[in-house]
Amino acid sequence: MVEMYAHFPVVMWIIDGLIWALGVFFWILTYIVAPLKSRKKGYTVSGLPGMAFLLFLVAGYLSPNRWLMLISLSDVSVLALVIMICKRCICKRKGNEQDT
Repeated sequence: MVEMYAHFPVVMWIIDGLIWALGVFFWILTYIVAPLKSRKKGYTVSGLPGMAFLLFLVAGYLSPNRWLMLISLSDVSVLALVIMICKRCICKRKGNEQDT
């Protein structure tokens, strides 16, 4: 798909820009709007965690500057998920070692 920049550069920049804008929208929805709504309503509103990561990753991959994929790390929900899974695995191992 990156090769299409040579043939249709304006269209690809527009598509890439739209994906970035959608990623920023979901990032704002998850990290700014959802916590404010949670306080107002009195119960948890989660937004769409991980969606901004996915859109930033796709937009960075489609852009000619591949290093832009690193911006996807600004969505901490995916990193937090990995940390939670690793922490759970470590706790299970420690629990199994203590039982034996």
